[in-house]
Amino acid sequence: MMKKNAVSKILFTLVALTLILTAGIKAYGEQNVEEVDYEKWSRIALSSVKEKYPDSQLIDYKYVKREAVNEEEAKDIFHVKVKQRNEVFIVNVDVVFNPKTAKLITVNVVKIKGAPSL
Repeated sequence: MMKKNAVSKILFTLVALTLILTAGIKAYGEQNVEEVDYEKWSRIALSSVKEKYPDSQLIDYKYVKREAVNEEEAKDIFHVKVKQRNEVFIVNVDVVFNPKTAKLITVNVVKIKGAPSL
């Protein structure tokens, strides 16, 4: 009886530790996915602006917000401050992606007329 009791205590301890570690890894992993997600979309937004305005200098950018378009699409919105020749202006960048698969769907880059600075 004593050996069975000791084995069951060890087994219970191993199962409990596995559950605790799995929960911790899952929570930590989800947090990192959000950070990587944000970094990925901001890099895409900035490179899209540079592609549209190749002779410009990107001065600053601001993450505006994330909007759920539908179950298959989400949109991160960025404002990028651009200097091209003697003109400084703000560009709105919408990065549309699938939040479940993290696949890029489209990027829309539009210069904002009369926009205040960031």
